Amino acid sequence: MEDVFDMMGRPPSGWMHAIFHGGPYGEDVGRCIPGPPAPETLAVPQSDGGVHVYRLWNAGSWSDPNDPIAVYNPDGPPVPLPLLTVQERTWLRDKRRRQGLGPIGTVALVGGRIAHDPELGAIEAMLDGLTIRKYLLLERLTDRFEDDEYIHVLLREDETYEVEHGIGAAECFAAQATSQAEVREVLRGWAADREVWKTSLLWTALPQRHTRST
Repeated sequence: MEDVFDMMGRPPSGWMHAIFHGGPYGEDVGRCIPGPPAPETLAVPQSDGGVHVYRLWNAGSWSDPNDPIAVYNPDGPPVPLPLLTVQERTWLRDKRRRQGLGPIGTVALVGGRIAHDPELGAIEAMLDGLTIRKYLLLERLTDRFEDDEYIHVLLREDETYEVEHGIGAAECFAAQATSQAEVREVLRGWAADREVWKTSLLWTALPQRHTRST
């Protein structure tokens, strides 16, 4: 992102034009980023030593489909937490084995923190502490990476919740919840592996999710 190119020209191979709303790049015209596809987030260092995170708002072309333009906005859609890779699962299990502990069944990720096999009370505390535009991810680990099951929750700006559930990348479903109580019941059922949680919300099938495998 250090190079700036004329908007009337074409970026070099492997790059695409981008427009930034606000932040350190807000006044730039013709800045390019790696792509396509455009990265979902871009972390830009600031002069005071901090970091400004841009989120991808949209990507498309106003005139030339062969010259797509990515639009970034600090208020763009939040990016879900990534699922664990095969390598990360192996590291976690090896660490547990060295500590003389049993295998990990479930991991929880929220606010940069990871918890192994959290009890129901800990999961509910994570949900209670969820802030606007942040995710809570629960992932149930199996012996086969493609069978790993996950559920994650996003607290939206209007204080409703977006819930996504999937098994590997083959089955992905999303639902909306209007209250924390609804989400709490879903998480309780999922954590206890009770099927009843699947009928507590109206689920819609999503395109296959591309997870990291290495």
